[in-house]
Amino acid sequence: MKNCLIHAKTFARIAPRLKGLEDKLNIIVMDDNGVFSKASTGETVTEPKPEIAFGNADAFFGPHVRTFILAVAGGGRLDWFQSAAAGIENPGLVMIGKAADKYTTNHTQSEAMSEWALWQALDYFRHGPKHRAQQADRKWARLDSREIRGSKWLIVGFGSIGASTGRRVMALGGEVTGMRRSQGLAGGADRIVHPDAIMSELPGADVVLLCAPHTPETEGMANAGFFAAMKPDALFMNLGRGALVNESDLMAALDAGRPGHAALDVASEEPLPFDNPLWAHPKVTLTPHDSPQTHGTIIGADDTFIENLQRYFSGQPLKHLIDKSEFA
Repeated sequence: MKNCLIHAKTFARIAPRLKGLEDKLNIIVMDDNGVFSKASTGETVTEPKPEIAFGNADAFFGPHVRTFILAVAGGGRLDWFQSAAAGIENPGLVMIGKAADKYTTNHTQSEAMSEWALWQALDYFRHGPKHRAQQADRKWARLDSREIRGSKWLIVGFGSIGASTGRRVMALGGEVTGMRRSQGLAGGADRIVHPDAIMSELPGADVVLLCAPHTPETEGMANAGFFAAMKPDALFMNLGRGALVNESDLMAALDAGRPGHAALDVASEEPLPFDNPLWAHPKVTLTPHDSPQTHGTIIGADDTFIENLQRYFSGQPLKHLIDKSEFA
């Protein structure tokens, strides 16, 4: 029987789906007070020592995230950790990745994140800020707008988020170029190009969306030269990591009129400090790194855990398994 650690809220949600595994799992839950207990009896557990653990929004965004991470990483017996996140660079996740024999990620949040990208693009193309300002002024004046149809999108870092976005854009008549190192056709893109071609691709894009991970190669990739190559009326969006963007260069470029607007779900420092000039820039739309934060994302992460749990006990390969070397 394997000790399995999950948050109490998660257990309440997925308990009916664990039927049939009672003889294989000893479920230990952590509540919002940081207290561990056996799910079957309510008996308090002082040292969980999980062999399996599921880390999701209930645990990571709760008041005792540190307690949860230390219990998972410090138990000394962790065989498999299922993360609800796609990324692995968070220091807490790195700590867990080093402790776990097997570490799996989740990509269902890409659906919500792709809707964020469409929301921002439509708001920019259809003059959302101007319409809201006119409504506030009780001014009835028609505005000529743009459509997704016929627009050209450059998606830098064409993984699950890029593909989900690309499928939606193509369904609305847009043209999608995905940028990634591995070549060949991909669902959600009309064509795939290598990252080396970025400076030649930027001038033709109506929308540039960053979905790349933060690596030494991608850090600060969106800089003065990057923005100078974009169209004056183009939209720049970042769903990757804040470190991909030189924010001073971005604001200077927006002031100079190229690109036309920026929509950011991530920033170089999070939470964004109160005095950061991004807050007040008239050509910047900010959201607090919550593009994946939907009910569908929560349920999707649960689905990934349940499927991998069944695979784990049946001896099948786990989905979205990360190589141990990634945490070195």
